[in-house]
This record gives sequence, structure tokens and C-alpha cells, in this order.
Amino acid sequence: MVVNSQRCTSEGLALSFVWAWAPGGGLLAAAWTDAEAGGDPAPAQDHGRLHAGRRGFFGTGTPVPVPFEPRDFFLDPGCWRAPDDVPPGSVHARRVWAALCAIPVGETRSYGQIADAIGSAPRAVGQACRANPWPLFIPCHRVVPAGGGGNGATGGYAGNRRGPLADVKAWLLAHEARASSSGSTMSPPGQATSPCPGRPEVSRRVQE
Repeated sequence: MVVNSQRCTSEGLALSFVWAWAPGGGLLAAAWTDAEAGGDPAPAQDHGRLHAGRRGFFGTGTPVPVPFEPRDFFLDPGCWRAPDDVPPGSVHARRVWAALCAIPVGETRSYGQIADAIGSAPRAVGQACRANPWPLFIPCHRVVPAGGGGNGATGGYAGNRRGPLADVKAWLLAHEARASSSGSTMSPPGQATSPCPGRPEVSRRVQE
């Protein structure tokens, strides 16, 4: 199976964003990885999900198109769009991920608010956020501790409260907040005003 993958790095971040999709356009996996890492840019820890995507097990059984170009998002987060469906997971996790997709760009919700909205508990919401297989596309970075994440307390990201991943969450929130406050105008999808720094698009073959 040939899988397309691309790496994108933004200034000020120690990690690169990597996403992979099937030749037909179905989103398979996404992850934050070491910006300096060489070799294959596909998320190595997501080979299982790549195989699941090959079989078409994406919620409705229909491949989910990549909803926006991440390289455009790094220029203007106004291009963010929710995916047509959420990836496979438990009933609870899929409800959480769907709720995350309803949070507008530039806004945040607390774990408790998401829990109240879907009839869950904050800790369980946090666990589903940590297990999010499509970061950025499913915006778990928009979920913060009660009180709005003031004083720089943005909460954990992918299970990390400190370090590069936590820095990514803080950067994403600031990036979206700046664009929201300035009323930025997004470029048409696929029409980034400058090339995405990092590695170009590549194709790789996933072994059965």
C-alpha cells in the first residue's frame, strides 16, 4: 500500500507536524515529531492506524478527506475545518472528538465543559484527548483546565504537561488567538502564500 505523507515545521517550534493520507485522499494518521529527525516522515507509531485506514474503518466506513492543508494553517489558522468524521475508537472517545471539532478557532473549552456537554467526566475527557489520533485536525489543543488556562496553564497535550509537546499546545493557542483577534483573512485552501518549511511531500509503501 502506498501512503502519502508530509512534514511541516513552523518557526518557534521544536517539533514538526506530520500527517499521512491514502492515495484516494483519506486521512490516515497525524503526529508531532522531532523537527530534526531524518528518514521517513510518516508517523512510525501509527502503522496500525495506517492499516486500519486501508481497510476503510473510519467511523462511517468511508475515507475521511484531509479537511485542510496544515501548511496553510501555519500561515493562517482561519483555514482550519473540521473533518467530515472522526477516526475509529470507543463510543465515548468518538463523542469527545466530535465535541472538540465543534470548538471554533480562537476559542477554548475546559475539560469540565466538554464533559458536561456529552455527559461524561473531566478525567475521561482528558484521556480521550490524550488518545486523539488526529491532532490538529481534531483540535484537542483547544481544551484547557478550568479557568481558561490563564497564567500560561494550558494543561497537558498528548499526555505531556511540560516539554516540546506542551510548548506546541501553547503555541497553537497563541497562534489561533492572534489570528482571531486580528480578524485575519485566510488564503484559499491549498494556496499558501509561502512554501511550508520542512520536508516535501513523499510517498512510502507500508508493508502488510
